[in-house]
Amino acid sequence: MNNTRRRNTTAFTFMAWASFIGAFLAMFIGIYTLEESLSVKGYFAVCALFLTMSAFVLQKVIRDNLEDGYGNRKRNTAAFTFLAWSSFALALLGMFIGIINLEQLLSVKGYYAVTALFLTMSSFVLQKTVRDNNDDEPLLPLVENKVEEL
Repeated sequence: MNNTRRRNTTAFTFMAWASFIGAFLAMFIGIYTLEESLSVKGYFAVCALFLTMSAFVLQKVIRDNLEDGYGNRKRNTAAFTFLAWSSFALALLGMFIGIINLEQLLSVKGYYAVTALFLTMSSFVLQKTVRDNNDDEPLLPLVENKVEEL
């Protein structure tokens, strides 16, 4: 790695975690308070978890494949890449089919749609941030030594 500085500040890392936790809580508080049967609530809970996990996996696969373009080693097969993309698409589709068919006011449907998108985006950002911080960890002593030299 050519960088000698961290890619994410502590504040950015905090915001990535806070937005993910906020989106996750907003989705599940909304599901808990939804005035529908337990089976409908369960459907949305499973879709939310599937969407979250597939977003994490997709972001990892995209980044792995991009980084693998620079070397000979391939971390993900074409089949796994297809699985990551298709599971994410299926999770997103499942969530929005459920929202469209939800027999609630448009404002309630909008809440779930926005929360699902917020949860998806915050999952992508958190996965990227955690991976960047992990990749940058060996650089931390280099940065601290440079600061001490100055």
